[in-house]
Amino acid sequence: MESNWCAAFVYHCCMQAGIILPIRYPNHSYRLAGVGAWLDWAQLPETNFLYQDGYQGFKPKRGDIVIFEKLLSDNSHDHIGIVLACEGNRLLVAEGNKDNKNFSSVVYRNREHCIYGYIRIDNSYQFHFDGEYIPIVSKLSKKL
Repeated sequence: MESNWCAAFVYHCCMQAGIILPIRYPNHSYRLAGVGAWLDWAQLPETNFLYQDGYQGFKPKRGDIVIFEKLLSDNSHDHIGIVLACEGNRLLVAEGNKDNKNFSSVVYRNREHCIYGYIRIDNSYQFHFDGEYIPIVSKLSKKL
């Protein structure tokens, strides 16, 4: 049985570590239970938390969130995990739904294979929203 809950696992770990995140960034349709939403959130002007390995001296470290690219499927940004250690060209990663097998695990991954980028949440980050919240209403709920 396959399930897609790796991003929900990362969200839960962040909350357990005291990093308060929105379940869905206000006025966006995707929830942080999906890898694409993590990617979108990390690239917002107010966060700007997305990094590429080696770019301007960036090196992954413990606590970074790694976004994988076509690791488990032919889909872009298809998996996510939390870096526990960076040892040369290997990453030790905590993952939910490891290899789509429906269990969490700690696994070594090749640092040079199928990695889209890394999210490093700044220590000073605090979720704050001053704008007007406009709930996203699906077409299905409008018909009901």
